[in-house]
Amino acid sequence: NHTKKTTQIMSRQITQPVNQVRLTNVAVVRLSRAGHRFEVACYRNKIVNYRQGTETDLSEVLQTERVFTNVSKGQFANSKTLKKCFDTADETEVCRFILDRGDVQVSDQERAAQLESTVREVASMVSEKCVDPANRRPYTMAQIRDAMKASGFMVHPARNVKQQFLDCVKLLQKKGVLNIERAKMQLALVLSFSGDCGDVDDEDNGHMQRRKNAVNLLVEEGVARSDILPPNNDSDTRIVFQSDPALYRKMEGIARNPLVLGRLEIIQQCVAEEGDVTLGSELERRAQQQQQNARSEEEARNLSLADEANVVDLSHNLERNLTMKENAPLSFEDDKHESHTATKKPANSRKAQKAAQKKSKKAKRREKEEQADREQRIAAEKNRQRERAERLGLTEDNNAICVATDGNEGGGGGNTKPCNTCGGAFTPGEYRSHFRSDWHRYNVKLKMKSVAPVSEKEFLLCDSDAFFE
Repeated sequence: NHTKKTTQIMSRQITQPVNQVRLTNVAVVRLSRAGHRFEVACYRNKIVNYRQGTETDLSEVLQTERVFTNVSKGQFANSKTLKKCFDTADETEVCRFILDRGDVQVSDQERAAQLESTVREVASMVSEKCVDPANRRPYTMAQIRDAMKASGFMVHPARNVKQQFLDCVKLLQKKGVLNIERAKMQLALVLSFSGDCGDVDDEDNGHMQRRKNAVNLLVEEGVARSDILPPNNDSDTRIVFQSDPALYRKMEGIARNPLVLGRLEIIQQCVAEEGDVTLGSELERRAQQQQQNARSEEEARNLSLADEANVVDLSHNLERNLTMKENAPLSFEDDKHESHTATKKPANSRKAQKAAQKKSKKAKRREKEEQADREQRIAAEKNRQRERAERLGLTEDNNAICVATDGNEGGGGGNTKPCNTCGGAFTPGEYRSHFRSDWHRYNVKLKMKSVAPVSEKEFLLCDSDAFFE
């Protein structure tokens, strides 16, 4: 029994050798190449530093300068495989290659910690570089992180933190979760002295002109006049103003402008109110804000008045030009020339004019033909009436007598109603039936042909074919 116990103790010591190297705090970088998998064992907090260039010593990055096929099992890659896949058997060079191009195996806890660190950096940058536009005071980290969650901003652990900060500010402004804007920079535009002018007065005049040019250029690029501090005196060469950080490149361009000839200096990166809020400071801030609003409204009113004056002047000029054109005599050729030049496409307008002329000529020709046909019908009807009258032995006096007698046949009394077409007078009972009679209808046709009407006796003597013509 004693021998059995001693053999068991010895076997335990053999299975657990003292010279075994246990890898702790390991981050594995893996790379697949030419159908083989290669791994290196690194320290967790050194891989990012190596890839950023802050750490160059491989002994500080790698736990062991060996190339593995499987780190967890402790299997090394042989030199023949390295030579085949990397064209070299030097494991140091292969380790550098794997560190540069391999994939880092990160656990869930490490990924969550890295994401939390990135979120903290972005929120800290927003808190430092952004303010509330109402009181020019920064927000706290807790407020910004709550706003980031409410707006749905997602942090990417591999992207640049500054770019994510800019995207976060844009999203917060778009969603309206926070009334936020980037804190303005306080800059100074220093005008340089030009030694070309010997006279002091000329130098002062040139300096004042350059200062005016600089202020006008700043206002054109988006700097408010209220953010430009007034000069201490006429000889002050510094223009101190506050500007949005996004306009910094444009401010540098203004400083290099030949009309300004100056240099740009940064006085303060982020302008924000500091200290506790007191009643006096709050009242002073509101009074300044009201003054700025009143000044901006006055400028807008002046601009609107100037625009209205310009519009009135333009309208007067247009009316004057129109009256001059109306009063000026124009010949037919000039009028035709102006009508051609006024159109954008003279070729199309000429075609349209030709088509209109053709249509008018056709209409006139058609009207002449219709008039000739009408005159021919009237002449033929008059000839037919004359022939019928000669055949019956009637004259115009007899026709007039017949018509007059027909008009008096209705009898006396004021109850008769005349017919303007036929010329007779009828009682109320006969008046309605007269308008339905063939005699009245025949006289209506004659009236439409500009022919004199016939009496009832003449109508009875007419042929039936003449009524249906």
